[in-house]
Amino acid sequence: MTEELNRSEVITRRFELDEQISIIEGRHKMELAPLKEELSMCERFVADSMNKANEQSVKIDGVGMTFFTTQDSVRVGDWDTVLAYIIENKAYELLNHAVSKTVVKEMIEANSATPPGVTYEARKVLAWRRGKA
Repeated sequence: MTEELNRSEVITRRFELDEQISIIEGRHKMELAPLKEELSMCERFVADSMNKANEQSVKIDGVGMTFFTTQDSVRVGDWDTVLAYIIENKAYELLNHAVSKTVVKEMIEANSATPPGVTYEARKVLAWRRGKA
């Protein structure tokens, strides 16, 4: 026996599944919270003990190793100053190869064209919004 589904039933079921998934994810988040906190405490303890011993790495046979590594972060505090420096020194390698999607869309709306060398693509995707009960 084949049951015929209609779109209304399938959309309703989709939102039911979304709710069930959210509930389970919430439970998992609560279940994982104490484990993640303990993990963080272990990591802080080991880092503190390694710093006190002036160690860069520690290896435990049959278990694994831990070591310090460097993670870099770069932020622009004054864009006008940085841009002036880049232009003056022709230091274009400081720039990423990206343009603002928002500004490109605004230019398309205003000029019916993208800036030279820029390709714009829009694709249709299915989005979901729950109705008010």
